Amino acid sequence: MCSKRNIGDMKITVLNQRYKKHFGYPHILMGDVKVTVSAMIACAVLLHPNKLFASVAGTSLPYQTYRDFAENKGEFRPGAENVPLYDKNGNPVTTLNKAPMIDFSSNDSTGVATLVSPQYVVSVKHNVGYQYVKFGYADDSSYALVDRNNHWRDFHTPRLNKIVTEVTPLDITNAGTAKGTYQNADRFPVFYRVGTGTQYVKDTNGKITYLMGAYSYKTGGIVNTPAISDWSFVTNTTNTPLSTYGTPGDSGSPLFAWDADQNKWVLLAVLNSYAGVNGNTNWYTIIPAGDVKNTMKQDADAPVNTKQGEGDIHWSYDEKTGLGSLTQGSTSWEMHGNLGATWPASLNSGKDLTFQGGGTVVLENTVNQGAGTLTFDDDYIVKPVDTQTWKGGGIIVNGEHLVDWQINGVTGDSLHKLGTGTLKINGTGVNPGSLSVGDGTVILAQRADDNGLSQAFSSVSIVSGRPTLVLNDDKQINPDNIKWGYHGGKLDINGNSLTFHKLNGADDGAILTNSGSMANVNLDFNSPDTTATIANIWHGHFTGNLNINNEVTAGTQNDFAIDGGVNAQGSITQQNGRLFMQGHPVVHAVSSQDVANKLKALGDNSVLTQPVSFTQNDWENRQFSMAELNLQNAEFNLARNASLNTRINAEHSTVTLGSEDLYIDLNDGNGVATKPTLGKSKATAEDDQSRFNGHVQLQQGSALTINEHFAGGIDSADSATTITSTDTTLNQLSRFTQSSLSLGEGAKLTATAGLLSDGTVSSNAGASLSLLSDQPGTMYSAQSWELSGQDTSLNVGAGGIITGDINANDAASISFGTTDINQSTNYYGNINAPLASVTMKDTAWQVNKQSVAKSLTLNGSTLSFNRFGQGGLTSDTLEATNSSFIINADGKAADTVTVNQALTGGNNTLVVIPTTNSVKQGGDPVSLVTAPKNTQSNIFTLNPVSINAGFHSFTPQLDVLETDVNKQWRLEGFYIQPDKAALRTGKSFMDLGYKNFITEINNLNDRMGDLRHTHGETGAWARLNSGSGSATDGFTGSYTHLQIGADRKHIIEGGELFTGVTATFTSSNNRGTGWSGRTKSTGIGVYASAMFDSGLYVDTIGKYVRHDNHYSSSALGMPEQDYGSHSWYLGAEAGWRFSLPDETYIQPQTELIYGTVSENQFAWQFNGGEIYMQRKQMQPLIGRTGIEFGKTFRGKDWEMTALTGINYQYDLFKPTVTAFKDLAGDTYINNGKDSRVVFNVGVNTKIKENTRISLNVERSEFGSYNIDKLINANIRYTF
Repeated sequence: MCSKRNIGDMKITVLNQRYKKHFGYPHILMGDVKVTVSAMIACAVLLHPNKLFASVAGTSLPYQTYRDFAENKGEFRPGAENVPLYDKNGNPVTTLNKAPMIDFSSNDSTGVATLVSPQYVVSVKHNVGYQYVKFGYADDSSYALVDRNNHWRDFHTPRLNKIVTEVTPLDITNAGTAKGTYQNADRFPVFYRVGTGTQYVKDTNGKITYLMGAYSYKTGGIVNTPAISDWSFVTNTTNTPLSTYGTPGDSGSPLFAWDADQNKWVLLAVLNSYAGVNGNTNWYTIIPAGDVKNTMKQDADAPVNTKQGEGDIHWSYDEKTGLGSLTQGSTSWEMHGNLGATWPASLNSGKDLTFQGGGTVVLENTVNQGAGTLTFDDDYIVKPVDTQTWKGGGIIVNGEHLVDWQINGVTGDSLHKLGTGTLKINGTGVNPGSLSVGDGTVILAQRADDNGLSQAFSSVSIVSGRPTLVLNDDKQINPDNIKWGYHGGKLDINGNSLTFHKLNGADDGAILTNSGSMANVNLDFNSPDTTATIANIWHGHFTGNLNINNEVTAGTQNDFAIDGGVNAQGSITQQNGRLFMQGHPVVHAVSSQDVANKLKALGDNSVLTQPVSFTQNDWENRQFSMAELNLQNAEFNLARNASLNTRINAEHSTVTLGSEDLYIDLNDGNGVATKPTLGKSKATAEDDQSRFNGHVQLQQGSALTINEHFAGGIDSADSATTITSTDTTLNQLSRFTQSSLSLGEGAKLTATAGLLSDGTVSSNAGASLSLLSDQPGTMYSAQSWELSGQDTSLNVGAGGIITGDINANDAASISFGTTDINQSTNYYGNINAPLASVTMKDTAWQVNKQSVAKSLTLNGSTLSFNRFGQGGLTSDTLEATNSSFIINADGKAADTVTVNQALTGGNNTLVVIPTTNSVKQGGDPVSLVTAPKNTQSNIFTLNPVSINAGFHSFTPQLDVLETDVNKQWRLEGFYIQPDKAALRTGKSFMDLGYKNFITEINNLNDRMGDLRHTHGETGAWARLNSGSGSATDGFTGSYTHLQIGADRKHIIEGGELFTGVTATFTSSNNRGTGWSGRTKSTGIGVYASAMFDSGLYVDTIGKYVRHDNHYSSSALGMPEQDYGSHSWYLGAEAGWRFSLPDETYIQPQTELIYGTVSENQFAWQFNGGEIYMQRKQMQPLIGRTGIEFGKTFRGKDWEMTALTGINYQYDLFKPTVTAFKDLAGDTYINNGKDSRVVFNVGVNTKIKENTRISLNVERSEFGSYNIDKLINANIRYTF
C-alpha cells in the first residue's frame, strides 16, 4: 500500500487508508484494503524517487532562480514572457514559453493560503496552526481568520476579518473535477506552485541537503501534468528544469494552472500530502468551486433594495444582540453584526450587506458589523444622526457610483475600501480611524467641527496600484501619515500644497500627483541635529502639476534619491544638499547567510543575502521629466539607467550627468521602511547608461560633467563644463561666457546648432569634436580650439562658419566640409598644428596671420589671408585640387604659401589682391608660393584673374621661377584699368541728391490756378502727387508727395496778394544699376502770390527740406548706409494771363529756382581696399519758360476750367564733379547740365461756392532725367 503523508503542520503521519486507483485495472480485495497488482505498480511509479532531484529544488539550476520565481522577482515579473532559464554556469537550459509569468501575490506571505475573494482564502483544513494571513509586504495589513469553514475533504475556505486591499484574488478553475480534466495539455499546458515548506536540495546523486525549516521563505517551480486527475491532483516530480516538490510546511500551498481556453491563470488546487523527503509524489485537492461559493453566500444578509423618493433609510442596531434593521417607509431589512466578546470569532457573526437603488442611509446607532462588509451598487449618502460610528469588514463601491460617507471611524480600526467607484469621506471633526484603499477613488473632504478641527483619517495606506486618494484641502490628513504600501497607487493632492517630512513609498507603484492647479510639494528632511547624516530614497513617482521643493539646511549632509520617476509639469528645486535621479536595481529574493553558506559549499554561489546591490547587472530604467530643475548651492547626480528631460538651472552647483554615485535601498522589496546606502555603480552596457535631453544653464561658478548620453544645449557663465562621454550632442545653440569647455580623453562631442565661446575649447587625447550644421551659416566661435595629445580630431561639417585659432600639439586630424554635402564651409583663423593633418572640402579659409600643418589637403576650397599684416602658410605637404589661393600684395611684399616636401594636385588658381596705393609703383618681383623644385608648374593656372576693387580692375602679372633649391610663383606687378560699369554705378548713385532736388521743384508753384476767383479771406489746401521718373544712366524712381498749406488774401492796388505757409512730405523709392534704396523727405516753406487785374502775376516761395536716406550698392560692395541730407529752395515765377473770347486764356510764364544740395560722401572696404565717393555741395540754378492755355465752362451750379501747357526746364549752372577713390588713386567725373520739355494737362473745378478741386497730369521728354508720369490732385477750401 502507498504511504501518503500530510505536510501542513510538519507532523508526518502515515495514513493507512483505502487507496483506490483510477487506472481502470480490475481490483483485488485484501481484507479492509482492496489492492491490485496494477495499484502496487502505480504506487511504485508515483513514489519512486528520481535520481536528479525530488526535493524542493535540484542543483542543476541556480538556487536563486527558485527563490526569484516564487517571489515574482528578478526576471519573473508578472506578465513576463519567454523567460530563459540558465544553469549555474550561465548556459541556457530552457525557456518558460507556455504562458506569461503568473502573479503569485494572491498567495499569502507564509504560502499556506491563497486569496479567492476579497475576504476569503483557501487552504487545507488539517493546517490548524495559522490564524492570520498577510499579503504584500511585511508592513502591510494582517488579516485574522474569523471562520475556518472546514470542508469534508482536506480543504477549507477561511473568512477574514477585513476585505484584502493589497492584492486581487485569483479566479478558481471552472473546469470541474471530471476524470482526466487536467491531463488535457492543450487546455492546461503548464502548472506552477509556490510554498514555504521545509527547504532541501538534492544533487544528481540523490544526496539531500537540508537548508531551512518551514515558513522561512518561498520557493516554487513547475509541476508536471498529473498522473491522476479528478477531485484530486496527483503528480510525480521528474527530471525537468525548475521541478518542485512539496514538503512539510507546504500544506495548503496553491497549485496554479494556465487555462488556455480562458487565456489566464487560475487557482486549481491546494497541496495536502507528500511521499516523504525521499519521495517524489504530491497530492493536491482540487478547489470545490461550488462549495466555496456557497460558503460565501452564508455570510451575506439579504440585499437592501431601496427606492428613490420614498424617504431615508434608517439603520438601527443593538450591540448586545448584534442585530439591526434598516427601514425605509414600511419596508425593512434585517442585518447582523458582531456578537460576543471572543475575538476574532465574534466578528464572523457580522454579515455582508449590499445596497441597491440609491438613497440616504441614516445611522441611528453606532454599528459594529464585525467582518460584515457594505457593498454599494448605486449612489448613496450615509450619515449619522449625530456622532454615530461604523466599523466592519470594509466598503465596496461598484461601477462608477459615488458614496458620500459622513460616518467617522473608531480608534484602532481601519476602513478598507475596494471597488472601482468613489467613496467620499465627508464626516465632521477628527476621525481617529485609519484607511486602507485598494481600488477606485477615495475623496477626503472631512468638514471642520465647531472647534475648527478636521481630520479625515489618522493614517492612510494606498495599496495594490489601483486606487486614487484625492485631497479636498490641505487639512485632511498629516502628509507624513500617508503610506504607499504594496504596489501603491495615486495620491492626488488636487491643487493643495503640502509639506512632507518623510515619503512612505514602498515601491514604484507609489504616485504623488496633482490634477488640480499648480501646487507645491515641499520636502523637509532636515534634522535638528545638524551633524547628522541624512539620506532619503523615494521609489515612487511625482507626476502632474507639481513643483517639488527640497530645501536643505546649509552646511549639512542631506541626500535625496529618486529611483521611481518624475513626469511633472512644474519644476524641481534643490537648495543645498545632494539630489540623485537614478535607475532602480531589479529586486531579488533574499535568503539568510546560513542558507547562502550551505549552498556555496555545494558549489552554488547564486544565493543573494540582500535584495539589491551596486554590482548587479540587471537594472530598471527610470524616466524623469519636468519643466525645470533648479539647483542652488547643490549637487545633482544623474546616475545609471535614468533618462532626464528638462532645463537645468544651476547656480554655484555641481551637475554630473552619468554619475557613478547613487543609492540603493537594502530593504528594497520589503515594505515602506528604507535603508538607503550610498555607493558606486557604473553602467557598462550602453542601454544602461543615463540619458539627458534638454538645456543646461550654468552660473556663478557651477560645474557640469557629462559622462554619458547628452542631447541639448548649454549656456555657461563663469562656470566649467567637462565632457568624458562618447555620445554628447549639442543640438541647441550653446554659449560659454568666461567659461571653460573641455573634452576628456576619448570623449566625443557633436554640435549641430552653433557654439559660441569667448575662451578656449580644449580636447584631450583621443577626443573627437564635430561641429556640424543643421542650417547653413551655423556659427562656431572660440578664442582658440586646443587639441592636446595624440589622435584628437576636429571635424567641421559642411555649411558651418567657424572662427578662432586651432592649435594641436600632437598628431591630430582636422577636417572641414563633407564630401557628400555640397555646401560651403567658412573658417576664419590660424592653424598651428605642425604634427597634424588638415583636410578641407568646399571650404573658404581665411588665415589671420601665420599657419602651419604637417599635411594640408584642399579640394574645391579657397585659401585667403587677412589683409591686415603679412600672412603665411607652411605645410610639409600640400595637395590642392580645384582650389583658389587669394593672396594680398602691396607691390613690395605679399602673403606667402610655403611647402617643404611636396606640392601636388592641379587646376588651382592664384588670385592676387592689391592692398595699398603702392601697387602702381614699380618694384622687384614678389614671391607668392614656394615649393620643392620638382613641383609641376601647372599646379596653378597662370591665366591671371582680374580683381575689381572699387572703380578699377587689377590684373596681376605672374611668372614661375625655378631655382636650384625650389620653385616660386611670383608677382611681377599689376595691370590697372578703370572699371567703367562701376564708375557709371557710382555716378548714378551720387546724382541722387540732384534728382531729389528736381522732384521737389516740380511741386513748388502748382497753386496759381487754385487761387484765382477765390472767395473768402482765408484758405486751406492739400495736394497729393504721385509720380515716377527715369534717367539715361539706368536710374528709376517713384515717389508720393503730400503738400498741405494755408494762406490769407490781402487786397492791394490793382489786385490781390496771397501769403501762406506750406509743409510737404515725400516718400521716394529709387534704384539704379547695382544700387537701391529709399528716401523720406520733410519740408516746410513760406510763399506769396500777387495777382493783378491786368493779368500779371508774381509768385515767390522759400522752402527747406530734410532727407532721411537708406541705400546700399551691391555692385560696389557698399553696405547699407543710413544718412541724412538737406536742401534749400528759393523760387520766383512771373507770368501774364491774356483773356480771349469764350472765357479762353493764354498764359506765358517764366521761373527761376535757386537752391543748395548738401554734400554727400561715403567710405567703405571692398575686396581688400578702401573705397571712397564724394559729391560736394551743389548750388543749382534752374530756369523754366513755358506757356499755358485754358478755357472755362460753366453750368447752373458748377464751373470747370480745362488747361494744358508746355514748358522748357534747364540747368543754368554746371553741377559739381563726382570724386572717386580706390587703390588706384583718385578719379573725377564731370556732371553736365541737363534740360527737359515738360507737358501738362488738367482741370480745375469749383464744386461748391467755397470749394475747388483740381487734377493735373505731367510728363517730360528729351532730358537725361525725365518725369515719366506725375499725377497731381488738389483740394482747396476758403472761408
